Amino acid sequence: VTIMKFNQQLEQLLKTLSQFTDAEGELLKQNVKHSAEKFDPELIKLLLNDPDSKAHFFDEIDTATIFNYRKFIDYIDDKNFLIDSYTKFSNKVGLTLSNKHIQQINEVVLSFPFKDCVLEGGQSKDDEKRKEIFFNEVLAKDEINRLLNKKVITSAKKYTQNGVNDEVNFNRNENGLIKDNLIIKGNNLLALHTLKSNFAGKVKLIYIDPPYNTGNDSFNYNDNFNHSTWLTFMKNRLEVARDLLSEDGVIFVQCDDNEQAYLKVLMDEIFERDNFISCISWKRKKEISNDTKNISVQGEYILSFAKTKTTQLFLEQLSSSYIKKSYKEPNKEFPLGKWRPVPLTVSKGLSGGGYKYEITNPNGKKHSRLWALPERSYKKLFLEKSVYFGIDGNGIPQKIMYVKDSKGQPTTNYWDNTSTNKEGKKEFLNLFDDNNIFSNPKPEKLLQRIIHIATKKGDLVLDYHLGSGTTCAVAHKMGRQYIGIEQMDYIEDIAVKRMQKVIGTTVKKDGELLESLDFDSGGISKSV
Repeated sequence: VTIMKFNQQLEQLLKTLSQFTDAEGELLKQNVKHSAEKFDPELIKLLLNDPDSKAHFFDEIDTATIFNYRKFIDYIDDKNFLIDSYTKFSNKVGLTLSNKHIQQINEVVLSFPFKDCVLEGGQSKDDEKRKEIFFNEVLAKDEINRLLNKKVITSAKKYTQNGVNDEVNFNRNENGLIKDNLIIKGNNLLALHTLKSNFAGKVKLIYIDPPYNTGNDSFNYNDNFNHSTWLTFMKNRLEVARDLLSEDGVIFVQCDDNEQAYLKVLMDEIFERDNFISCISWKRKKEISNDTKNISVQGEYILSFAKTKTTQLFLEQLSSSYIKKSYKEPNKEFPLGKWRPVPLTVSKGLSGGGYKYEITNPNGKKHSRLWALPERSYKKLFLEKSVYFGIDGNGIPQKIMYVKDSKGQPTTNYWDNTSTNKEGKKEFLNLFDDNNIFSNPKPEKLLQRIIHIATKKGDLVLDYHLGSGTTCAVAHKMGRQYIGIEQMDYIEDIAVKRMQKVIGTTVKKDGELLESLDFDSGGISKSV
């Protein structure tokens, strides 16, 4: 059999298995290679039953027939197998891998050194450099199992308005779920795996502001693969974070443009691309830096993913600027508060709906068209004096929408009207006198906005890069249960002391942060 003929024969043979072809019937090399690496019985049987394939890819040793998977993979990878000509590309322009368009390959993922490893990441001081050990998932399986086994939480303390209590009995619901708020000092990878035994599938929101790997932050791991180390560090923790999310849970990850693109692809792989919600641009400062070489950076990014596609975020309250711009002041005709007219007609671009009838304005002007409401619903609005006929009374009827009746509006992916890092620093200085104790704490209004659209009262919020404690402080004020994890030693002087100041703080109504100390939601538990 000639090489060209065998190539064609092998291609047709492999195409008989549906998992090796795309929608257009083209062979997916990556899927074939993946099956070979796993010694897929279906693939091996297929090759064994073909005499030419058996002769090429199997070795006879005594009475045994051995699949030479490395020889098979090398053959599949060879440039002479499945030569893609100009016509094979169908004149398409795009990214390719092994002469196949990436969109045709079902398993495209981000690759980087140490991806198949677990990085403990035990740094506990900002200025500390660590030579990290990468535990390979295959070669060091026992070490990884021991590392990630559930750990005993020791030295627990309970903080309330009455002080600190060393005797802690966790409050649990009827299903045994811990209902105390927790702040944990320790390695966040180990802590996350320990939390799985009680909180797997129970966390409604995860927010993290991890080190950005800029060279100037707390990510000071001392190795020659700093970028890859950061990705491994993130991957290990995001994988267990996904296990902690409830089926309707969401995760928000803060980052800058140094790693944003890689982090998005990594999270696509872990949480699945279909579950991507948005990349929010947050304006973290208003000033323009004149000493920058090229572009002054004012923003950061917040990547958001859902656990499942069915998840929906809550609406935001109407902003004062939107109300001022879009709503009219109360008058004699519509006295129940600020209002705006909303069209009752069916938009031209919509299909499959609408009601055809004639409406007569109070002044006799008639309008016959397709309406969004049935006639009986319109008459009800008219009797309730909730229809607007324009300034002169001749306008097309519109429904009156009062601010008080609005359910809110969806958030956007551009947050330029949320507090900046400067506000976050001011809030921090109101709590602590030392200006250098923590750099760039996130503002409470930013966390308030995220918690508001992602959770309701009583939901569980997790932040495993707690830092200055903003997430837990805001969650406490908004009546959410929370867990904060921080491995840096400054947790003792910052997050815990901050929460001691917050204990007793509540809200008068949803979305409002107050500094009153008239309520205690159970205090917080700190575990070392």
